Amino acid sequence: MTVRWERAMVVEVSTSKIGKHGHAKCHFVGIDVFNGKKYDDIVASSHNCDIPHVTRTNYQLIDISEDGFVSLLTESDEAKDDMRLPTNDVVLTQPLTFFREVSFLYLNIESINSIKN
Repeated sequence: MTVRWERAMVVEVSTSKIGKHGHAKCHFVGIDVFNGKKYDDIVASSHNCDIPHVTRTNYQLIDISEDGFVSLLTESDEAKDDMRLPTNDVVLTQPLTFFREVSFLYLNIESINSIKN
């Protein structure tokens, strides 16, 4: 669900009693699915919540270029070359070093409402 307008996995929910204005409150604690940051929000129990659409796709890693672009192979054996690793040097060098040692690697790409990470 979205917690404070961020896509998060809910890890804790608590409810309060009905107050004098007639609405019980729900306290949601969630962890962002991409960066692990913790969010919390309090919402009236009668209100709707937004649920993002999560898609997981498996790819076989073919190559990593020096500028961080990856060549992937889909499950239907089609090449995909439009994905790029994050620009952080540590994040870029670790998969590159590991891939050169192993030379066979599968990636799971999560997409939430067309935001890929």
